[in-house]
Amino acid sequence: MRTTRFSALLLACIAALLAVATPTLAALQPDEIALVVARGNRESLGLAKYYCRQRGVPIINICEVDVPSTEEMEREHWRWAVRPEIQRWVQENDPEGKLRCLVTTWGVPLKIKPAGPDERTARYLAYLKGERDLRMKQLEQVSAALDKLGLDPEQDGDNLQLPDLGGKSDLKIEQRLETSLQAAQTRLAGQTSEAARADKAKLQQLATVTAGANVLLQGLGQQLQQFASREQTPPAETLQQYQLLRGRASAFSELKLMLELRAPSYERDEIALTAIQQTGGMLAAVKWLDEQIATAQKNESGSSFDSELSLVMWPEDYELLRWQPNYLRTAYQGSQLGKTFRTLMVSRLDGPSIKTAKRLIDDAIAVEKQGGLKGKVYFDARGLAELEGEPLLPGSYPDFDRSLLVTAESMKQMKGPDGEPQYDVVLNTSPELFQPGECPDAALYCGWYSLANYVDAFEWRQGAIAYHLASSEARTLREEGARVWCKSLLEDGVCATVGPVYEPYLLAFPRPNDFFALLTKTDLTLVEVYYQSKPFNSWMMVLVGDPLYQAIPPAN
Repeated sequence: MRTTRFSALLLACIAALLAVATPTLAALQPDEIALVVARGNRESLGLAKYYCRQRGVPIINICEVDVPSTEEMEREHWRWAVRPEIQRWVQENDPEGKLRCLVTTWGVPLKIKPAGPDERTARYLAYLKGERDLRMKQLEQVSAALDKLGLDPEQDGDNLQLPDLGGKSDLKIEQRLETSLQAAQTRLAGQTSEAARADKAKLQQLATVTAGANVLLQGLGQQLQQFASREQTPPAETLQQYQLLRGRASAFSELKLMLELRAPSYERDEIALTAIQQTGGMLAAVKWLDEQIATAQKNESGSSFDSELSLVMWPEDYELLRWQPNYLRTAYQGSQLGKTFRTLMVSRLDGPSIKTAKRLIDDAIAVEKQGGLKGKVYFDARGLAELEGEPLLPGSYPDFDRSLLVTAESMKQMKGPDGEPQYDVVLNTSPELFQPGECPDAALYCGWYSLANYVDAFEWRQGAIAYHLASSEARTLREEGARVWCKSLLEDGVCATVGPVYEPYLLAFPRPNDFFALLTKTDLTLVEVYYQSKPFNSWMMVLVGDPLYQAIPPAN
């Protein structure tokens, strides 16, 4: 299609707008914040009052709640005591729904243990296993039908001796299907009789049931390659069918990914299984069910206190296995889901000591008064991807490595009022992390992967914001001697950080390109940047820092 100059300019403008979505709400205000403190803990209450004085939060916006003095609390205690108490306080003190953010303070638990076994999970597991058993029986039938197609018409099928593969066990069915398929293909190769054509059609049907549209797509792709190698034009019908199947496969793959970002449910699984079988057949469906069964058996229902607190106004019976979507994320702007399922932003004023927790407030305010955060920007990639190239599997290691490269390149291109580069960006693409002494004047940082082993390579500027992509880096903020990144970053002087309290999976982290674009190109506060870029709630992540912190001066 021919593009005019005007339409090209229009497309460029749209692309620029989409690059950083315009927030639908004004920046968070002090009277839209409430603080959650540990009842009877003088330091917790004192820190909350100090924050109210420094930031202009109404003193009546302090919610005292009975919580254990440990960093980790029982799920049942949260469910039947703490959650209802906070929910009642919000309902009674915020009848108009003005509050948008809750702040947990020193003394409030950091994480909530997984829930114990219950009847609901047992029913769900039985459903998954039933769906798997059904498909395994169907695959056994497909295998038997393929065996018959592989027979010479003069052979007696009742006395057929098949290769000994250890029986049609779960571990052997894929190998058996492949062997039966190859035998049928060998027998029918080159045959042109009417009976053979009927058998070939049945063979294709059985192969499609087993491996989905992907097997047809692969076959058509090979045909097109053969035409290309002979420098011949393929039939229009073949090309059209290939493009149609390719488009369907791509659409089903995107649908599957979207569904897997949702909490487990019968409705989600029914749609996901349909999409998977359309593209990858029953074998792919069985493998996917195996993954869901393993997830349910692992009981991944633990979470950070703060992430669960985001859903304190939701109905109590939401699914705890894995995560719930974060309806405050940029992707949901314009949707009513965030209002229908009222979701609150949550940040934490905490750290290895009460002095550190107080410093988070003081540093944020000092940097704002000085005109914004200054210093160098450091990104620590691993050399797993190139800046440009084929699309990568979302959530994969190379995909996140590329997101660091994209973020670094984007920030290098940003210009200040004088036309000079706004940021001094340092990018490391070697497998080794930045080493001690390599990162002076550090203001912003994101990198990976050093598990529970903070590498002190930085001289942090006041107000620095940093997070490290690794598992359980916020499992504790107090434990003496722990080298997890969140605790160590706070000890070393960082003003705000993000991390998981348990195993989060890479998908749970805010993507660096999203987080830092919102941080540096919008007027959003810290907690708004975090909630517009993190994918899940009722999960593992926690933000430590002053929610009102605006490290980058608001645009005039």
